[in-house]
Amino acid sequence: MPYSDISNPYIPPTTAQIGSSHGYVFNADEVTLEAEVHAVDPLATSYLNWSLQLWAGDVLVADASFGALYPDGFGIARIGATVSASLPAGTSEHMLTLVLAGDDGTGQRRFDAVTYPRSERFVLPLIEGSVAYRLDAGYTEISADCIRNPRAANNMSGSLVLELWALPAAYQGGAFSGILIGSEFVGALAGQSQWNNVSARLPACTLPAGCWHLVLMLREWVGNTYLTRDYRNFALTVDGPLPALKDATEVAAPVEKPAAKPAGKAAEKVPPKKRKPATATKSPAAEPVSAAKRGAKQSAPAHKHGRVSVNTASVGDLTAVRGINGAIAEGIVAERPWKTLDDLITVKGIGTKSLDKLKHLLKL
Repeated sequence: MPYSDISNPYIPPTTAQIGSSHGYVFNADEVTLEAEVHAVDPLATSYLNWSLQLWAGDVLVADASFGALYPDGFGIARIGATVSASLPAGTSEHMLTLVLAGDDGTGQRRFDAVTYPRSERFVLPLIEGSVAYRLDAGYTEISADCIRNPRAANNMSGSLVLELWALPAAYQGGAFSGILIGSEFVGALAGQSQWNNVSARLPACTLPAGCWHLVLMLREWVGNTYLTRDYRNFALTVDGPLPALKDATEVAAPVEKPAAKPAGKAAEKVPPKKRKPATATKSPAAEPVSAAKRGAKQSAPAHKHGRVSVNTASVGDLTAVRGINGAIAEGIVAERPWKTLDDLITVKGIGTKSLDKLKHLLKL
């Protein structure tokens, strides 16, 4: 049955329909979409911009645009294209829908849709076992029992990062908007391999007022951006603003074992622990984390603990250096490896004067 859209009375919802021949084929992070389109109103099809879309529930997986359609003498136009695919995160099975959409300049409308009877499960790097986070006055901790690449043995993953996000609602996959609390680069993982007991200590976080849903995401670099491959929502919400912690255990994730409470009021006066290096496996060359606003507040400048390596430090460690913001840190990570500190002048946001001030805080 055609998809009916009566929101525009000037364009009949039956302007065009998907014919009996249609389909999709995935190849890694690309998908080929094809369809035979029957033009019910050939004149109308020539002044709309048409596209084929592939949806997994409410998640847009792919969008291939074709412009105007000019059907043949039988009223049929055959269209197809190979485009990038944003595969749904997580390990669930998905019912996929192919949508024929048209745009007359006032907005895109669906004219027809076909839902495929066979569900799809995408083979993506994933998180296994339990996960946890801890927000303390001086640092943030994240951990996962296991990160695994279930792909074929010869299929190396892109660079992987663990990211803790604060979102206004529980994450359901697909696009999202929120505050990046912290991220830890964990490296590329060969197919049929896994890392166990991955953990990291990150800078302390700040959150504005509101009720925040925390989610731990595993994201993979695909050549031009990071895509979410798996995620775990934490059931316990966090109320902002932060920092406003009387006791760090107040916002600990429910799966985490509570820390032993020191006796007496003196416990409130214990200074925060110094940052320790993350235990997650690292690669000497990393890609940048997703270009999003970082919500992490640095508990102490990184140079107080020695010079920070531009070739091995995480984005979180680099942003702890005075004079380096999140965008600059991502630029440094994206261009690794560095041969000299003077080469950092090529990073957007670093000028001659700022580089002179940073040199004594950094190392190769």
